[in-house]
Amino acid sequence: MSRPVIFYAPHADDETLNMGITIAEHVAAGRDTHVVLMTHGRQSGALNVINGTHVNGGYFWEIKHDPEFEGYKPLTVEQFAEARMEEFYNALRQLGVPAENQHIEYLDDPNSDGGENVTVNEAKSVIQKYINLFPDADHYTLSYHDIHSDHAACGQALQDLYDEGAIQYYVRFIISMATRDDYESRGASIPGGGWKDTPTDNTIKQRVINACRCYAAWSPRLGAYAIGYHSVSRQFDKFLADPFHYLHMPGQ
Repeated sequence: MSRPVIFYAPHADDETLNMGITIAEHVAAGRDTHVVLMTHGRQSGALNVINGTHVNGGYFWEIKHDPEFEGYKPLTVEQFAEARMEEFYNALRQLGVPAENQHIEYLDDPNSDGGENVTVNEAKSVIQKYINLFPDADHYTLSYHDIHSDHAACGQALQDLYDEGAIQYYVRFIISMATRDDYESRGASIPGGGWKDTPTDNTIKQRVINACRCYAAWSPRLGAYAIGYHSVSRQFDKFLADPFHYLHMPGQ
């Protein structure tokens, strides 16, 4: 039986937007593929947009929401987080990851050491947990070069554990769409000096497209709020127009 592989997604949508191709390819190759969501998703400007207190200027939902007229109540932070996690669950099914291989941690617990932000030490603790559970696994997360502090903390945690000898097999890092956009907008080289992971066939591509659709589903009476697209629709659009991820090796 092939060795397991663990992907650590800092937030719901990272597993699709920033890792979806690589996850689907590992599933297709018969790997025991696990995905760990590191946070519940309490922090996002999309909450105010969905609750009708802010409007997205210039993209996706350009008309201000009116929850009362549209038939739903404004979301609490807890309800918002639950809806984000539901998008995560649905997207992973499209990528081929079974329910028993979907794991959720709570590093954005406001009562934790880092509050609603992810710290390197918190991320190391979670990754060590899965190293102990799957000692022969490969491990993937977003890069320590990332412009988002939660993403970078997960990347640095994995790099630190690799440097400490806690991981015996492969470690890989993925450049997020947000970081790619930032570097490309400045005409800078993508950090890490790695390679592109493109869909190996049309089935992989279609799985990723379907996973992205889970983040655009709007049916508030059924608990679907298109949170991913309210948050980063431009990143989804750019990814779907030319789907690939940048990956790099540890220490690069």
